[in-house]
Amino acid sequence: MVKGEPGKRLMMTAVLVLSLAVSGIAGAAGMKTMKKNGMELVNLRQAAGMYGYSIEWNSKDRSVSLVYMDKMMDDDKMMDDGMKPMGKMIKVWIGSKKIMVDGMAVSLNMAPALYDGSTYVVDMVVADYMKPAKAMK
Repeated sequence: MVKGEPGKRLMMTAVLVLSLAVSGIAGAAGMKTMKKNGMELVNLRQAAGMYGYSIEWNSKDRSVSLVYMDKMMDDDKMMDDGMKPMGKMIKVWIGSKKIMVDGMAVSLNMAPALYDGSTYVVDMVVADYMKPAKAMK
């Protein structure tokens, strides 16, 4: 047996489990997804609507701007429950692995893509920056 093979198996198993979990979450939420280069991307407009963001397309720089509009519940209720989105302002550019979250640059492992007139992003954009999360106390 080649040294390091068990580690490779463990890594491949972890990647498979993670990809199945992400697919299940997106599917359960009813979000449109697409596969590109072996990665699952989610529909940004659907995610924005689900989590209370307004969305605006800028054709000049091929970007999408998202602003948290608090459609799900008011800020006082969110703060009482300890729920808040990670990013209130998010900007993504088609073809760029860099996004802006509340004025800070973040790197993605895959650039957002256009498909049938919709923007698709890696699930970490939704999970890490849009989805409300329990605030740590």
